[in-house]
Amino acid sequence: MTIKKIILFVLTIVFCSVLYAVPGDFLINHIRIDGLQGLSQETVLSYIPVKAGDQFNMQQSREIIAALYKTGFFDDVRLSHDGTTLVVAVVQRPIIGQVTITGNSAISTKQFIEALKKLHFYEGDVFNPSALEQVKDSLEGEYFSLGKYNAQVDITTTPQPDHRVFIAVAISEGQATKIKKIKIIGNNAFSETELLNQFKLTPSGLFTFYSHNDQYSREKLVADLETLRSYYMNRGYIKFNIETSQVSISPDRKQVYITIRITEGGQYTVSGYTFTGHSVLTNAQLNQAVLLKKGQIFSRQDVLEASKRISQLLGNKGYSNANVEAIPRIDDLHHTIFLNFNIIPGSRVYVHHITFSENYRTNDDVLRREVQQVEGGVLSTQKLEDSKRSLLLLPYISQADVTTQPVPGSSDQVDVNYKVAESPSAELQGGVGYSVLNKLMFNASVQQRNLFGTGNSLNLSFMYSRPSTELSVNYYNPYYTASGIGRTISAYTTHSNSEEANIADYVTNDYGLSVGYNWPVSLNNSLQFGYGYENTMLQLGNNPSVELLRFTNQHHRKFNEFDLNSGWTYQGLDRYLFPTEGMLQTLNVMASAPAGGQTLEYYTLEDTVNFYHPIYQDYIGNLKFDLGYANGYGNYGGKLPFFKNFFAGGIGSVRGYEGNTIGPLDSQNNPLGGNIKAVGTQALIFPNPFGDTVRTSIFMDEGDVFSTPKENHQDGIKLNELRYSTGVEVDWRSPLALLNFSLATPIRERDSDQSEYFQFNIGSSL
Repeated sequence: MTIKKIILFVLTIVFCSVLYAVPGDFLINHIRIDGLQGLSQETVLSYIPVKAGDQFNMQQSREIIAALYKTGFFDDVRLSHDGTTLVVAVVQRPIIGQVTITGNSAISTKQFIEALKKLHFYEGDVFNPSALEQVKDSLEGEYFSLGKYNAQVDITTTPQPDHRVFIAVAISEGQATKIKKIKIIGNNAFSETELLNQFKLTPSGLFTFYSHNDQYSREKLVADLETLRSYYMNRGYIKFNIETSQVSISPDRKQVYITIRITEGGQYTVSGYTFTGHSVLTNAQLNQAVLLKKGQIFSRQDVLEASKRISQLLGNKGYSNANVEAIPRIDDLHHTIFLNFNIIPGSRVYVHHITFSENYRTNDDVLRREVQQVEGGVLSTQKLEDSKRSLLLLPYISQADVTTQPVPGSSDQVDVNYKVAESPSAELQGGVGYSVLNKLMFNASVQQRNLFGTGNSLNLSFMYSRPSTELSVNYYNPYYTASGIGRTISAYTTHSNSEEANIADYVTNDYGLSVGYNWPVSLNNSLQFGYGYENTMLQLGNNPSVELLRFTNQHHRKFNEFDLNSGWTYQGLDRYLFPTEGMLQTLNVMASAPAGGQTLEYYTLEDTVNFYHPIYQDYIGNLKFDLGYANGYGNYGGKLPFFKNFFAGGIGSVRGYEGNTIGPLDSQNNPLGGNIKAVGTQALIFPNPFGDTVRTSIFMDEGDVFSTPKENHQDGIKLNELRYSTGVEVDWRSPLALLNFSLATPIRERDSDQSEYFQFNIGSSL
């Protein structure tokens, strides 16, 4: 109280002296500001409640002084006059010239700068010493919200000769406060363990060093409390309430205790539902959207999903502004809920213009052809989302967002804009890699996936490894025809030494040319068909097996073939690299036809499936199947040429076994491959602390290749001899290449098998 009296006394003396310096009423012709250092006179004048031409009086002097002190710019303000000029003499506080922040890691410097700007405590602001404590408390509060209760913020000021001050913010973040115990009080329907299993926050345990879920933050607790509320509301407890959530901190500020008090209420069931309001949907369509049944336990999530499905149906018919509200009628006596879905469709909406933004390299028409929504047509929310997904499946588009904007002056028209982010379409790659199977590899390629902004792609590549050398060129036009049929033209030459790839002792030299077409028949389905020519020169090694000699004696060593192929692809993945849900399936059929000279006559049938499904939070299930059948015809008497055989084993197949070593052997016990392939994988993808560029999974592989018809060295199909393995794989999308590492253990290994526990592949192109 004494301090307040002293301050009041001093201010009274100062104020009286100021008033004494100002005469009575006079007409202001000019206002002069003395003592400014850095601030402009115009800025100060904007705060003074009088201007030139006004009549000055004693009451206005009080208002002027109060207004200028309120700005926080000045330590002292005095008024006087020079004739008809009002003179305002100020002692200005220094300007903040520089702010440095050190010691922060949990909160970025950018976030700190934004916080300081909101507190008017950054470069260019007027320095207010009385605000130091407020700034310090505010910054420490940011850390407290993250559960770092030991964080300390120290602010030092250094005056500069140019009436500026430098600010240094030094931060000691300390250790994150750990959760010692979480207690729920008031639960009867569910055990505390069951409820706490829904939380992300958890007391410190064996695996929390990895998940960091034992580090307290208010934001995480709020999210967990909402999860708890949803858990009860989705199980019929609509009267559920969180009474209190108390957080107690240990004296050393290293641990917290969380106590949550709840009231469950009773469990309610659905007694029925009805629809009101004007709807353009039939009762059958509405009932199909609402999956609720009389007598089932009430679930808030089910009700929200029903409302969402009704809104989507209306949106697909152009009623994008429809409002669907589920109004509950609660019967506390019988513990039932009757739902009234009130539907207000609003007016139908049409598309005025469709535009694209931030596509700096890609032509508009290239993007427009991927969009199912048309200008002038009825707006469809489904078509908007399908179009967005089609854009994301383009290899040169990394992000796409769609927005609608009402057309000025129109109540039933909108403009649609797709904002895209383009990924680099041109790639110049060259590198050295190594894999267990291929040993040292060299590769170089030039790829342009969006040639001159047309969406066409051109790829020139060269690859060398110990088993093979390949040179190829590919050109793909995804819209070879206006209807969306794509065409690929490819030319290649290869040299393969099969003995170096763990196969029998022979070498093949091939060159060929092919043309393929891709015909989209729906959003997710497409058909493929094509043709090609290939020339093959076969060379046997120094010690060939009986099987290889028998084949060359009968069919010679130089072959021509004309290939006809067709296929079907279902593309339902959400993304190409590291998918999280959906399925990709491809079915291909190829048959060779006579092409003059010694020809190869055979056919192949292959089916591959890759399926992803989210299981829980960031855990994803993955199933893969790769099935193949091939055989010869005509002069080959039902026998597939051995150098067209399927092979299995190694990374990308059945891990834990050496590459290409599983299956039938020739008379020298070298892998020969077979005409039937069956390979499968079941994997669980689990989260890791390394971010989106790394994927970790545990897996079980099974597979084998077989030969038909049976010969002395071949056993035909025996499913009980399938090879199995289990292990863990890490895939890293590095800046230069995709790296695969697996550690696997073979199961039911045979004496002739060649195991390889650790396998890796480095240098694969992204």
